[in-house]
Amino acid sequence: MASIFNKQQNVTGYWGPITSSVDWCEENYAHSFYIAEFWNTVSSFAMVALGLLGIVAHHRSMGWRLSNGYLMIVVVGVGSVLFHATLQYEHQMWDEVPMVWTACYLLWVMLVENGYSASLFGVAISSYCALATYVTSQSKGSTQFFMFQTSFGLVMWSCLWFVWKLYKGVTNREVIHLFHQGAKFLLLAIGVWLFDSNMCFVYDYLPNFQLHAWWHVLMCVSLHFFFVATGYEMLRTKAHEIRYVGWFPYVYLNQEIKKAE
Repeated sequence: MASIFNKQQNVTGYWGPITSSVDWCEENYAHSFYIAEFWNTVSSFAMVALGLLGIVAHHRSMGWRLSNGYLMIVVVGVGSVLFHATLQYEHQMWDEVPMVWTACYLLWVMLVENGYSASLFGVAISSYCALATYVTSQSKGSTQFFMFQTSFGLVMWSCLWFVWKLYKGVTNREVIHLFHQGAKFLLLAIGVWLFDSNMCFVYDYLPNFQLHAWWHVLMCVSLHFFFVATGYEMLRTKAHEIRYVGWFPYVYLNQEIKKAE
């Protein structure tokens, strides 16, 4: 397979011919007649799991704004499962459009936390999302892919700029470590995504390492580290603590200290 834009139409499964604008490097219907991209589909459940764990861990400690970010990741995960399982255009939109809206929502949270008007920027960002949704859903082929990446990327890099701004003021070593971990996993995730998006032809000669599936997992880990670090820094009360369950960090609200404040 030379490119993600060269669709694998030689193998047809339950969902019929591919209608999505891209067909990732994974061999289609290799493991199941009902699942087009098996590993990409399975790894998408990492987003669902992360979102649900984040909601359970943080619905009391972080408040509704940050907890809603985890809920939106669940929606993205479900859309990703549908997209990779079917490679149908309508299901691709269930993956990509929620990604744009999730990124826009996170940018709105960052703006509000930095003192910007919630209502004014809520309208502005919603308008951008509506335009990005139209452009993403109405374009075709490689144009659709690049329009989505551009509209999504602009918002995500804006979010990361605010994260960087927040990071520069951090003095807590534990929080700095969380930011560093988030950045490491983000760079690794971007690296494997870029390789898999542009180097499909190497799998004609080498085993397929399922890098797009790893992108899903690595981005989940990165997002969680950033969520915990930014959430803790935004809250900044004596009642909030960073705790761990194994390797899984979360923000804990100490009710006794909160009552005493």
